[in-house]
Amino acid sequence: MSYCVNCGVELDESAKKCALCSTAVINPNKKYEVEETPSPFSTEMLIPESVKTRFIAVVISVIMLIPNIVCLLTNAIFFNTGFWSLYVMSTSFLLWLVFVFPFFTKKRRPYLMWAADTLGVIFYVYFFFVMGNDSVNWFRNAALPIILIVSVLVLVYMLWVKKKKRHVILKLLHIFADLAVASLSSGLLLSVGANLKFVSSIGIIAFVSFVVMIIFFTYCYCS
Repeated sequence: MSYCVNCGVELDESAKKCALCSTAVINPNKKYEVEETPSPFSTEMLIPESVKTRFIAVVISVIMLIPNIVCLLTNAIFFNTGFWSLYVMSTSFLLWLVFVFPFFTKKRRPYLMWAADTLGVIFYVYFFFVMGNDSVNWFRNAALPIILIVSVLVLVYMLWVKKKKRHVILKLLHIFADLAVASLSSGLLLSVGANLKFVSSIGIIAFVSFVVMIIFFTYCYCS
């Protein structure tokens, strides 16, 4: 038998509140689950996505920098015959420029990335071949023109795609056309500028192959 603590009315055993005054029935022998009031302040550390991306880029940069420093010190102290460590450093720099540097920008900047990648490739090829082999003529007559041609083709494609939405087949046709021009020009430049006569025939074969694919996909698109 239980009674209301407020008005003294006899209560039913299954009652949760008084039928007369609506006072809640509390049994001191029963354990009640106390609901925790959620905190008005978040306990999680909220980090903006841009900050997370930059932090990851910084970590990757440090990880890539450590082996380069080790190679440089090893080359200078123990194996001081030549500057082989500079080749490792230039390769790491090119990889960092292409894959890590874009994460430091707040938003996508394709033209900045295009310019940075072009300059990075030019620096890498110049350093890797000219500094090691003194192939200035090869770089000036073949490598540099090929890099610039490919870079211009990429820029034209970027501008063409950005102008308006293109069909997938049209994009594919544009890529095949760029590859055809790059193959033919690279073969001719390497044949004349680097005295690699057999490369011109390879470039012509690649050019014809891409032209055939262009004709085939054009037929599929138009039909």
